[in-house]
Amino acid sequence: MNFGVCYYPEHWPEERWPLDAKMMREAGINVVRIGEFSWSKLERRAGEYSFEWLDKSLSILAAEGIRVVLGTPTATPPKWIMDRHPDIYMQDNKGVVRGFGHRRHYCYNNPNYHVHVQSIVTAMAERYAHHENVIAWQIDNEFGCTDTTRCYCSNCRTAFQQWLESKYGDIDNLNEQWGTVFWSQIYNAFTEIELPAYTVFPLHNPGMELDFRRFSSDSAVQFQKLQLNILHAVAPSQPVTHNMMGMFNEIDDFDLSKELDFASLDTYPNLMFADKPDPRDTALNLDVTRGFKQANFWVMEHQSGPPGGNILFPTPKPGELRKWTYQSVAHGADAILYFRWRTCLFGAEQFWHGLLPHDGNPGRRYEEAARTGEELQRLLPLIEGLSSQAEVAIIRSYENEWTMEIQPQTYEHRYSRQLMAYYKHFYDNRIPVDVVSDECDFEAYKLVVLPHYMMAKPGVSERLERYTAAGGTVVLDIRAGTKLWNNRMDDAPLPGAFRELLGIRITDYGTLRQGESRRITTRDEENAGSGTIWYDVINAEKAEPIAWYGEDYMAGTPAATRHSFGQGNAYYFGIGADPDGMRSLMGQVCKSADIRPITEVTAPDEVELARRSGSTQRFIFAINHAGEERTIELAAPMLELISDRMLEGTAVIPAYGVYVFTSLS
Repeated sequence: MNFGVCYYPEHWPEERWPLDAKMMREAGINVVRIGEFSWSKLERRAGEYSFEWLDKSLSILAAEGIRVVLGTPTATPPKWIMDRHPDIYMQDNKGVVRGFGHRRHYCYNNPNYHVHVQSIVTAMAERYAHHENVIAWQIDNEFGCTDTTRCYCSNCRTAFQQWLESKYGDIDNLNEQWGTVFWSQIYNAFTEIELPAYTVFPLHNPGMELDFRRFSSDSAVQFQKLQLNILHAVAPSQPVTHNMMGMFNEIDDFDLSKELDFASLDTYPNLMFADKPDPRDTALNLDVTRGFKQANFWVMEHQSGPPGGNILFPTPKPGELRKWTYQSVAHGADAILYFRWRTCLFGAEQFWHGLLPHDGNPGRRYEEAARTGEELQRLLPLIEGLSSQAEVAIIRSYENEWTMEIQPQTYEHRYSRQLMAYYKHFYDNRIPVDVVSDECDFEAYKLVVLPHYMMAKPGVSERLERYTAAGGTVVLDIRAGTKLWNNRMDDAPLPGAFRELLGIRITDYGTLRQGESRRITTRDEENAGSGTIWYDVINAEKAEPIAWYGEDYMAGTPAATRHSFGQGNAYYFGIGADPDGMRSLMGQVCKSADIRPITEVTAPDEVELARRSGSTQRFIFAINHAGEERTIELAAPMLELISDRMLEGTAVIPAYGVYVFTSLS
């Protein structure tokens, strides 16, 4: 198993390095990530490479049996490069140039930057391609983090024009697809097209806005490919990854992941959700990352202490670091690297705490990581590579998410909230889920859920029809089929491309503001929860209603429907259901689709249940997210692997405790 830390030897005196490596080895650490922010140390001046310090660090680590993931340092171009080529700086949508002093301040499309990137990556690859202690590469760092993808400089303007010409071929085709006759925006040449920057009335053509997001994502993918091609050519035996950001959405990470050898995630439970940390949010980020390549992944940065830039976020309580680590493993992480080894004494992240505090002496976080590593060294060989064997797929569509960012249609709601509403239902009901793209194999699942699938991607409706006719179950919901793939409205009766599959016609609709709801009923429940966000007035032409509105002018009309299509069923939810409504509606769907939850363990809400399964064994994780002990029930005697003891009947799980059970499949 790969168990390690992010390490910055350049931040510390060389005489400290042997002690660091010794302490790492004593804590069970066998891999570190190095180098992703070290460009100015590696190339102080143009063409003057200094690898000796890195060579020495690798040698010291190797002596303790510690291997290395090398980061290409392109997230932090040095000042001498920026002074030589100030056009490399990103420019925001108001024309403000982002200056030096942070990171990721470069434009993906700048040709001058590409030259320097090729030089440093080639030099590193040639030096370390055959280094026996370098086991992998990480390209750059956190693409799409902190609004660093969409650039509005002149290089991006030219590149966007070329991207559009390649896509549309003819300018009149673009005019037709975007509908530029509106507001007198007809273009006579691709060179006339501006970027959708800030205007007095900041509402651009929706087709242009969506294409600019597609272009910006493609730019990041191509920038990664520039480095990927070098690494694969020069160092073909060393796998390559990038540390992604889960639910961050500036870049389509399905595209970004395609040519990577494996996906990686940076996870900080007490940072991203600091107001009220919710383990379901962290679980979603983990499952999303597993879905990028539909394979297990690495956690390249794992929270180890209180994060902080100018302010501190909550300090992990004793046991939380171990608990978070097991949650990552439970959802498919085959490697864990904590961020960071030692808390830095200077720079913008002096309050971003690592396993060691500022003084460099081991404390409770170091001891907790060491204990966790010892346990995982015993457990991971048993479960490495095993998946959740989920029967449910939630489809994440970046382009539909971007479309709803461009035109949210309601003040408070966002695409991610709808996706999360489904995810939380499955999590709460102990049902494993894959979060995958609309290019996945639908037939691998019993149930496919497509939140807010507003734009119908060409071919998807036909694939869903074949899948459903063969016995699959589909759930679509509000706004499905409203638009074409170019982000213009479909003039077909709603729900557009999905009307035949769903067997309904939507005759009216409206928004519900924050705090508003409409009561819904089912055959079994007079009050089955409430509809929020939106309501569709549905004519169930061929479908069967499964829920009805209980109030307002649509009272008594269907709020949700089921359509028998071939051997399967297609469901439509005409409201954004609250948790009670989701329980009622999705409960009917799961029962019909024979979706099976984890049944080996029964646990209270604070105890998460997750699964990794093979052909002969299942491994059930019980993770107590509460600060107090909880009691769980076992359906049959099972071996608890961490303690190596048989448990049966009831068992008490400590505060922030973890059990890993195994049972025959």
